[in-house]
Amino acid sequence: MDLASQMNNNLQHMMSIFTSRMSEFEKILAEQVSGSSGTPQTVKALAAEYTGFKSFILDAITILKKEIELLVHGYDHLESQSRRKVLLFHGLPEKKDEVLQDRIVTLINDQMKIADFNDNGIATCHRLGEFKKDRSRPVLVRFSQLRTRSTVWNAKTKLKGTKVSVKEFLTKPRQEVFTAARKHFGITKCWSADGIIVILLPNGTRKKITSMHQLQELQSQHAPNQVTSK
Repeated sequence: MDLASQMNNNLQHMMSIFTSRMSEFEKILAEQVSGSSGTPQTVKALAAEYTGFKSFILDAITILKKEIELLVHGYDHLESQSRRKVLLFHGLPEKKDEVLQDRIVTLINDQMKIADFNDNGIATCHRLGEFKKDRSRPVLVRFSQLRTRSTVWNAKTKLKGTKVSVKEFLTKPRQEVFTAARKHFGITKCWSADGIIVILLPNGTRKKITSMHQLQELQSQHAPNQVTSK
């Protein structure tokens, strides 16, 4: 049984218990108010009923929260896998009537020094977001093969000193984790590799994470970087 089906079954089961317990509780209250009950419930007894019902609700919410987190994490993993062949090129000036694919090929050939790369290595290529006069939009490039993407990614250091940079196309949750990690541990101590955030901890060890929960655990163990990040 998959996670979605399991969640649905759990929800149906909890709703059944919730409806039953709620009906019993309302019946007891109605009987006490009308005086139809032969044995009036004490406040202490009603409080016990309420406490048990409250405990059930809190347990149910905890279970649902954990299952939703698993479902979200699973979706994020699938989304990240679908982006494995994608890289983002930042800082490439926009030009009127530009042929982006040709510009990317020229960039990779001339500046990244991959001479045998050609347009066959690109599956799709386009800019992201709405046009703005004061800044160039990033270029999303989906490569035809994962090996080609890896070759280009490994050559990104060749762009050092230029206005162009290459970054991974992280999912929104992972981008949020990456941003928060750099803020806490420092820009030079955090990077991404194959969609996974890598953090160089103060003790010299490297930790790979993909979720905010994992980052929060590391943050609780290590104080924020005291060096101001630019």
